[in-house]
Amino acid sequence: MSWNPNPTVTIDSVDFTGEALNGVTITMGRNSVWDQPRAGYCTIDLVNLNDSNWNLNINDPVTVVVDDSAGNPITLFSGKLVSSSSRVDFGGSTADVVITTVTAIGPMAEMSRVNTGGTSWPKEYDDDRLDRILLASGVTIDVVDTPGVYEFTSVTPDVSDCYTLATKYAQMAFGYIYETADGKVGYANESRRTLDVAANGYLSIPTNVILGRSISSELSFKDLLNDLRLIWKNNQVKTASSPGSITTYGEAAATITTELEDSAQAQNQADRYVALRANPQTNLNSFTVQLDASTMTNSLLDDLLVIEMGLPIQITNLPTGVLSGAFDGFVEGHSFIINRNQVQLNVVATDATFSITPTRWQDVSASLIWSGVTPTLQWQNYE
Repeated sequence: MSWNPNPTVTIDSVDFTGEALNGVTITMGRNSVWDQPRAGYCTIDLVNLNDSNWNLNINDPVTVVVDDSAGNPITLFSGKLVSSSSRVDFGGSTADVVITTVTAIGPMAEMSRVNTGGTSWPKEYDDDRLDRILLASGVTIDVVDTPGVYEFTSVTPDVSDCYTLATKYAQMAFGYIYETADGKVGYANESRRTLDVAANGYLSIPTNVILGRSISSELSFKDLLNDLRLIWKNNQVKTASSPGSITTYGEAAATITTELEDSAQAQNQADRYVALRANPQTNLNSFTVQLDASTMTNSLLDDLLVIEMGLPIQITNLPTGVLSGAFDGFVEGHSFIINRNQVQLNVVATDATFSITPTRWQDVSASLIWSGVTPTLQWQNYE
């Protein structure tokens, strides 16, 4: 496949495509399914060949765009400038070459600048709580998943920044907040990944577009949890443990604090944490795709250029020594590394077993029908 990425950097509506791009790195998402993402960021090295004063300023809007396989512009990052530094790379009697490094951050960083929580909040589900916080932060909201899954108890005034509060409540609900490439923030609840796979399946990534030496897996004690205290409404406690895991690995205890309202939901969460982490498993850690590889197809290129946190992916034919069998999982974080003619994509992913949840009736479409079942089927009591 022949592809020209044609990378374009725009700062405060000024197109810097005419300047030599010495390198662009974009990083978004998180490194682990157990954490919340940090604000995305972008670093850009621009070569100033004519000693111009570009007059860059803090909070200038920054966008990075590349072309897809058909030459259509695809935004990879939108944020605001937070720093600009310049250095002389080459000086001579006739001209100086200056390298200017620009750093921009995504909208989650803006959430940390705004406080909320100065009034009491009522008992409400996770969708309402996250919507409340995102609205207060002033960011452009992508999607807040509904209906809510977990109910939070009412709280008294407790002022904190919007990023801290949003990640706190998203974590309590087995969900996460995320940024989009066009500068929005959304909330994905516990069910989003399950529903996405059911509706769209997994994006297949063949190993012939992956840089072989970039593939890594990990089996780690840090993922182990087999004895849990989960605190919920009014400092009540639910417990869960795995005696078999404790016998095999030794005790790995933890306490998780929540503001869950419902006793059954608190116990279900405690049980789920232990079920997922009582027996550590080897996970595909990260890999790098060469987007301009000769084996890359146009359709896969276009899908990977719009990669996002939570994208379901599948990789088969991995080296057995790294991970036995196929990998079905979800993107947790990604980085684009861009120069004039090439683009690499580094992906951090986790196994689907950490994210797929049992089906809840409220997630099932009202249009779903039984098919392939004979109308003469009868119920039989085998007791």
